[in-house]
Amino acid sequence: MKRSTASLIVVAIAGATFAACDSPSPTPDRDAIEIFGPYRGAEADNFAASLKGFEQDTGIEVHYTGSADFVSDLQQRVESGLDAPDIAVVPQRGLITDLVERDLVVALDDRTLTAIDENYGGRADDLTRGADGFVAPYRIAPKSLVWYRPDVFTQHGWEVPATFDELVDLVDRIGAEDTTDAGIAPWCFAMAAGTATGWAATDWVEDVVLHQAGTDAYDQWTAGTLAWDDPTIRQALTTVDDLVVAAGRSVGGLRRILQGDVTEASAPMFADPPGCAMYKQASFAQSWFPDDVVIGEDVDFFVMPGTDPAESSPMIIGADGLVQFNDDQRVDELMAYLVSPDGGREWARRGGYLSGRTSVDLDTYYTDTDRQFAEVLLDGRELRFDASDLMPPEIGSGLLWREITAWVAGTSSLDGFVTTIDDAIAASDTP
Repeated sequence: MKRSTASLIVVAIAGATFAACDSPSPTPDRDAIEIFGPYRGAEADNFAASLKGFEQDTGIEVHYTGSADFVSDLQQRVESGLDAPDIAVVPQRGLITDLVERDLVVALDDRTLTAIDENYGGRADDLTRGADGFVAPYRIAPKSLVWYRPDVFTQHGWEVPATFDELVDLVDRIGAEDTTDAGIAPWCFAMAAGTATGWAATDWVEDVVLHQAGTDAYDQWTAGTLAWDDPTIRQALTTVDDLVVAAGRSVGGLRRILQGDVTEASAPMFADPPGCAMYKQASFAQSWFPDDVVIGEDVDFFVMPGTDPAESSPMIIGADGLVQFNDDQRVDELMAYLVSPDGGREWARRGGYLSGRTSVDLDTYYTDTDRQFAEVLLDGRELRFDASDLMPPEIGSGLLWREITAWVAGTSSLDGFVTTIDDAIAASDTP
């Protein structure tokens, strides 16, 4: 695929500048370190701000380039053998695994490995699993969150469910009340996201597999030993259909599910009267809420419950990992900096950044809202990577999104959907 220069942004850390590029991005200074990643807009600005300290302390210039088509752009750059960045911020764990298996990234320096151990403690293995020694954790997003308005729950006498079965019962109860004067659908849900349409539906399936079938089944599924055609996964898909997609389950029905923008999905929850009772989405959804909404007061969240109320529910995370393409002492130094608290401190101060570090004081490092998310990440519950992120990118960030959208729309059968995905996974494993 031809690289789209209109989709790229470049941030020169030294000048703290941000620019959208409608022409080919400028070639960084030969002495500068280049970081390539998916951050754009405000996220790119916040990332750049967190790197200023490194430049000031070392005198080394850093350039950050962000792309809306990050996966394909990175693959093209790396495979050319001539244009790989020094460091890449990669959200797709499957892409990292592919890069490691193809010997396209270099092993982390001892300083970086030591910094990971010192800053992430017992969480290090969870966050580097499958690419130990080649990936450094950077940013994490808790994904198994269910948002709700406490005032609406109180008004209707609803309680936060303690088990997945209780969640199903609550959805049934809200759905029944929707036929009376309440007029509230159980869920807000929408899938439209341009070329990424469908990812919100894959998140739903992943959460149901984890919280209905448990961690063992989820691990077998993500390892490829439990097929999509397995009864356990079929049951999860059927549950998603019954719980979220079926008539009356989501505000606006199937039309809004398919045509509504992901970033606007939660809007009916804040309407007066509200159009939905709950909204399942990751921590980053807070950036899509109305500006005057206070988390913990106007809206709150709970982790999707599992099967045992006596145990902490497991949680799916999205994780941005750092990989290194240049075996250079200056790059090693920057990697160690990014792993340290200083590597995210300014972004954390501005909000919207979580790391899973155990070495920081939560009360002083994070905003009040992000501290609540950090506490959930660090409370000892089991964490699991997003399943689609673990897949080869051409499946998890392409085929799966298209096929699940067709299944939700009713233009593809359940049999056709699971068979297509299983066949694609089998083909990707074939030498």
